[in-house]
Amino acid sequence: MSDRASDFHATPSVANTFRTEQELRIELPFSPASSSIYYVGMNLHENWATSSHMHSHYELCYLDMGSGQYKIDKTVYEFGAGQFLLTRPGEDHFGLAGQNAPFKLYYVGFHVDLLSALQLDLYNIGETRIGEDSDGVIRSLFLSLIDEAQSAVRLTAPMAEALLQQMLIRVLRQFHDRESERHSSNQPLDRGLLMTMNRLHSEIRYDRDIDALAAAIPISRSQLARKFKSAIGVTIGEYMRDLVLSKAKSELRSTDKSVTLIAGELGFDSIHAFSIFFKRFTTHSPSEYRNMKQ
Repeated sequence: MSDRASDFHATPSVANTFRTEQELRIELPFSPASSSIYYVGMNLHENWATSSHMHSHYELCYLDMGSGQYKIDKTVYEFGAGQFLLTRPGEDHFGLAGQNAPFKLYYVGFHVDLLSALQLDLYNIGETRIGEDSDGVIRSLFLSLIDEAQSAVRLTAPMAEALLQQMLIRVLRQFHDRESERHSSNQPLDRGLLMTMNRLHSEIRYDRDIDALAAAIPISRSQLARKFKSAIGVTIGEYMRDLVLSKAKSELRSTDKSVTLIAGELGFDSIHAFSIFFKRFTTHSPSEYRNMKQ
């Protein structure tokens, strides 16, 4: 069976806020006619992971606590606290948190139609995608942006736009300076691991057969396990678990599918098994998690 293409995440079309103890996401906080911002938020899930996806806008992420990895097309980037990362429209990408450590990620999705002074630099960014916030200014700007998105005071939209532009100018200046000093550690995955990653992300399922993944390369299961842990930093089982959790949360948050249907699509043989799995790693049942949506 051939792999499916990555998910395409559409830009938000209505204003919405999703809030739990571990997550905040604000979609269309301001009028699209006067704001470049599609969404802004933060995520504190220690097992944070995203499915492979692409979208038609830019996305800037900032890691305040913890560590993780981002894969953009065929390149894996190590991502640490105090660093930021930028993805472009149409790029196939996904992220994964490091294990067993506090984690805090800020993010903002935006378009460039109103950012005329920055458009050329954004269009021309190269392979340098990771930057260092050595003085903490970008972190402060991100926190102020999130505050503005939740504020009801006057002139929040122009203030948020100004904060976004300040962040992007700092990011683009650093990218420009570092483009000739690309990280030697950001190496493409070997063909076998890349095939495995693409299969895992093309159809996210709890019942994935690791033996079949290894046979498709072909190598033994133990060889795949060693290579995967060495390259990605977590076991393949942990990686699959985090993908399933992320996909389940996204489906519960963003669709009207029944919990039974979501469980079946993710490869669980019963809603009971899915509910036990979901509550074990989130402390909430699927229905409780869905009801947290505002």
